[in-house]
Amino acid sequence: MTNINQSTVAVTNFGVSFKPASLAIQNYDAMIEQTKAIAAKYANLMITEQTLMAAKQSRADLRKFRNAIEDKRKEVRREYARPYNDFKSKVDALTLIIDQAITPIDEGVKGLEERQRKERENKVKKEIAEVAESRGLTPDEVELNPTWLNKSISSVERTRQIADIADYVKKKKDQRETDRYAVTQYAKAMDLDAGGWIGLLDQGAELSNVMMRMGEYSAKRKAEEEAERKHQEAQAAIDALHQQKVGDRVVDTETGEVMNAVPEKYSYIVEVSATQDEMDALQTYMTANNLSWAVK
Repeated sequence: MTNINQSTVAVTNFGVSFKPASLAIQNYDAMIEQTKAIAAKYANLMITEQTLMAAKQSRADLRKFRNAIEDKRKEVRREYARPYNDFKSKVDALTLIIDQAITPIDEGVKGLEERQRKERENKVKKEIAEVAESRGLTPDEVELNPTWLNKSISSVERTRQIADIADYVKKKKDQRETDRYAVTQYAKAMDLDAGGWIGLLDQGAELSNVMMRMGEYSAKRKAEEEAERKHQEAQAAIDALHQQKVGDRVVDTETGEVMNAVPEKYSYIVEVSATQDEMDALQTYMTANNLSWAVK
């Protein structure tokens, strides 16, 4: 296996023979003057139906002149870039050799770092589970902070942070249970179903707010029940004004409707075969339902 503890790599034989190039347009001043003259020749042309053909020809001549200048620039650029392109291809060949050596090292380093990160993650999760269990919590209740996986954080600091989070979660959980119990007892005292009110707590509502709403709801319900009771009493009083007892029946004097008719009762002789316990149960049932009975 190759020893990777090598001395610092340095470029010692990478010499470049380079002479800064110089580009110049011969007779440039004269070219400027000539170009200005050509441009001036075609300046301020009046375009009319009579001069349209000549104007198009002038435009074509100017474009031809411009393209000739541009073509020369491109030609020079190709020649100028040729030595650099040749130099670049050689440098690329050198860097390719180095990249081929870097790649497996890079993959090895990344693989090891990933294994180390996974080991740290497993260690942190184990510590979270231990801290959570010591406080009566499940590991899922203590959220893993990604910074706990960093190499830079000390084990002491990490443990402190995990404990702080677990204590906070435990405190909130205990408070939530205390609040749920308070709502249950308050609902029982006001004859309310606690389920919906506990649901509000679980959704994040404050205990004081939930209990205030419970009080308002209870007061409203009692007011509605009292109003209904008074309505029923009033209706019964009104109905009584139009009712008259005829024999064992109550008749509405306005409609003739029989109200609260009492059904006729008949006497039956029934022979029952039963144990003493069954007979006692039967007698209890008949008594509870206001049935007259006798044992002969």
